[in-house]
Amino acid sequence: MRRLGWAALIVAVVLFSGCGSGFYNPTPVITGLFPQVITAGSQSFTLYLSGNGFQDNTTAQWNGVDRPVAFDNQTGQLAMTILAGDVANPGNGQITVANPTPGGGLNPAAVSFKINPPAANGPTITSLNPSTGVAGSQSDITLNVTGNNLFANYVVAFNGTALNTTATGSPVTQLTATIGSESLASASLAGIAVQTGTPGVASPSVKFPIGPASNPVPKLTSLKPSNTAIGTLPPGALIVLAGTGFVPGSVVNFNGSPRPTGYSSSTLLAVGVLSSDVATGGTISVTVSNPNPGGGASSAVNFTVQ
Repeated sequence: MRRLGWAALIVAVVLFSGCGSGFYNPTPVITGLFPQVITAGSQSFTLYLSGNGFQDNTTAQWNGVDRPVAFDNQTGQLAMTILAGDVANPGNGQITVANPTPGGGLNPAAVSFKINPPAANGPTITSLNPSTGVAGSQSDITLNVTGNNLFANYVVAFNGTALNTTATGSPVTQLTATIGSESLASASLAGIAVQTGTPGVASPSVKFPIGPASNPVPKLTSLKPSNTAIGTLPPGALIVLAGTGFVPGSVVNFNGSPRPTGYSSSTLLAVGVLSSDVATGGTISVTVSNPNPGGGASSAVNFTVQ
């Protein structure tokens, strides 16, 4: 009986080890980007990645540097934070994805995100009214877009998708479009642009934060990285901030001065670091501010340049 017991134990171990292979993470694959293209000079926005093998711990890289991402269990998409500095100049950003071990790994097949040059005398946006949306709202938004070099055949685009648009004035000074309530389902940092009649030619996009009806007071808990050498930008020229109470309209401040901010989730933000920020040694006081209604400023966490 004792020998049979050991045999049963060995079989159980083998079976358990075999079942373990079922827990291997897949290698993720990107099948689409949304939007697919943007104009140089655009503000921070959320880039949505469609694909296979995405999960809660999937990471995404912009030109080889990890960026904050949020996984949507309902859509299966990854929401990736893109900063204004990433799209400041025409060219292509290379996007890759990875899953952790066991299995997983980095998929070497990068997908290019195109950054078009702004057109000479092309459209530009000077203001949006309203400038924000409320997440979960059941009402459509009538959006008025004011700008320069607008024409009657131009259309307003929400995250790269053209909206039904009407023009006001002669010459045109304002475009009006409707954002459907289905686009307001969850908090996000959307982008608004004006598309011309020429494919691929559009204005730089501007932020359209979609957040809570009343903003909380944010709490900042940590920075990654928390320091850098004098004259050296962090990888990707950004810092990832962790905390709570972040909203799409959150702004990161260095010593009280706002910096380009990208929203990832209520617990993660990314902020662009400028060369002037690291030119000399010292301590930078980093805070997060949420706008009205509600809102407020977090306590500071220090970033050290040494």
